[in-house]
Amino acid sequence: MISVGINEDTVEAELEVKTYDIDSAGHVNNIVYVRWLEDLRTVIIEHIFDFGKIIAEGYYPVVISTTIRYRRQIKLFDQPTGSIRLAGVILGIFILKSEITVNESLCASAEQRCVIMRLCDSKILNGDDVKCMAKITIPVER
Repeated sequence: MISVGINEDTVEAELEVKTYDIDSAGHVNNIVYVRWLEDLRTVIIEHIFDFGKIIAEGYYPVVISTTIRYRRQIKLFDQPTGSIRLAGVILGIFILKSEITVNESLCASAEQRCVIMRLCDSKILNGDDVKCMAKITIPVER
């Protein structure tokens, strides 16, 4: 990521297309979108939680699903921008919604569902526990 902007529940970042991101069809390979989502997710998780503290206490954010809808190809020399927002929390499951655009044209949209897991016993934290750990106000469960 080249630069990052954060507000209460959204992260926006300029993304970079590298030469090795391009596949034989001449556009960004699908796996690159997953990498960009991981980069964006890491920044928003660090914004929501004291990441070092939750790791030290034996917890870790875990992706339980990723859905991507590809709308338009991205090519070398395009300048994509990514955004990710916390859409809500349902029973301790974070719903993160993302968009990747080039020149304000939607190229991909995604939804990731994540949980906070206690590593010693693989227990997934419930919504109340997650809200207590957060640095920001978490949206009300739906």
